[in-house]
Amino acid sequence: MKKKDQNIAVRQSADDLIIQAPVAISFLKSNSLVIESANSHILELWEKQADIIGRPLAFVLSAPGQLHYVKSVQDVYKSGHIHFGYETPIRLNRNGHNNLFYFDFVYKPVKDSSNNTVGVMVVATEVTKQVVARQLLEEAEERLRLAIEATGIANWDMDLLNNDVIASSRLSEIFGYDADETLTYQQLFGAVHPDDKCVVDMAFEEAIKSSIYLCETRIVWADGSIRWIRTTGKVLYDDHHKPLRMLGTTIDITKRKQEEIMKNDFIAMASHELKTPLTSLKAYTQLLVSKAKKAGDEFFINALEKSENQINKMARLIYGFLDMSKIESGKLQLNTQAFDINELFDEIIADKLLIAPDHVLSFKSGQTIQINADKEKIAQVIGNFISNAVKYSPKGSAITLAVKKLSENLRISVKDEGIGLKVRDQQSVFQRFYRVEDESTRGLSGFGIGLYLSAEIIRLHHGKIAVESEEGKGAEFYFLLPLQTDPN
Repeated sequence: MKKKDQNIAVRQSADDLIIQAPVAISFLKSNSLVIESANSHILELWEKQADIIGRPLAFVLSAPGQLHYVKSVQDVYKSGHIHFGYETPIRLNRNGHNNLFYFDFVYKPVKDSSNNTVGVMVVATEVTKQVVARQLLEEAEERLRLAIEATGIANWDMDLLNNDVIASSRLSEIFGYDADETLTYQQLFGAVHPDDKCVVDMAFEEAIKSSIYLCETRIVWADGSIRWIRTTGKVLYDDHHKPLRMLGTTIDITKRKQEEIMKNDFIAMASHELKTPLTSLKAYTQLLVSKAKKAGDEFFINALEKSENQINKMARLIYGFLDMSKIESGKLQLNTQAFDINELFDEIIADKLLIAPDHVLSFKSGQTIQINADKEKIAQVIGNFISNAVKYSPKGSAITLAVKKLSENLRISVKDEGIGLKVRDQQSVFQRFYRVEDESTRGLSGFGIGLYLSAEIIRLHHGKIAVESEEGKGAEFYFLLPLQTDPN
């Protein structure tokens, strides 16, 4: 084949590639930028027909809005340097509608064997879908940002490898700084109240294991004022379960905490004032019971014993409120001592048999198990479990108490054959003032603080409290206590 024929074949092959290409392509020849070839996609962009082949680009695209495009291609020819254009907006008529589309452009100079520019290859790729998708995402992020700012919530992203923090401006305001001031991890942790730093450390350690961070703590502003914040977070791991980042939010809860403190102070004051007359009332009732027994008056004996039972219920309620106020003000102290858990169970059961004669309490003492804890508070938790089992299970049913020694913990449980708990209630039953509300519990008394106090007592012992239950098939409340750890 002759060289001329070869050139024609190569030229034809190149033209075929341009015409069949899925993107917009044109080859412009010489310094006049004569349109030597152009496929249908680029003709659509230029809004021209195939009859423009062989004409200079400046002649074809002569409208005022197209002059900057022609100049950009001319600059590429003169400089010999490639030029990129990204997400260029162009209005096109498609299917009878004039809409905005986006294209990425490449203007590449074509050179001969002597490195002289002989033309420019123009390639345009439509990126409308990608641009629109990104714009929708940005709009959604902006709406979310505005919604978060409207609620006063700060959001942040913490690199767990080097402790770098990227946060919204609201976080700086929550910590008492100007909105445009960027805070470091050292500044954020340094603002935590000295008495609460251990709480933050414990919450962080738990988050590394469970992936969930949740903490309410005090912070100290530069002016010395104390604020309360609530922080929630989610830990992200790599493929080897190594923690990489934590994403979270922080909100100022100072007003809510101040209201809680005022309410707790009132409850503590009222409960404290009620203790004295209640103690006297109980003493007089016991005296009357003694006299009624001597007189042999069964009616008064029965009536006074029922009155004494109600007084004991009121006393437990008052002491519960006092404990709650101490817990929430951080004043509840543990009086730890070494004792045998089995002996404690025997004492509790002997006491509970008097108030639960219609239930079968079973507990089999095993080997002596010494633990170091607040004996009175642990007894309070176990007693609360038993009281709930009595309240929510039918007469004559069994209540099983168990102690099991695990590798590092002691598992103490109370299992009943009662109404059980729904899944949604299992998640909330340890919250303050939470009560199960359905037909099966209607008419049962209680303020919903017993399990809350139990959970806080176990938390102070660095233990874990939980419930396993199936609706209609009873419930097993249990807690784990560290065998070696001194809570203080």
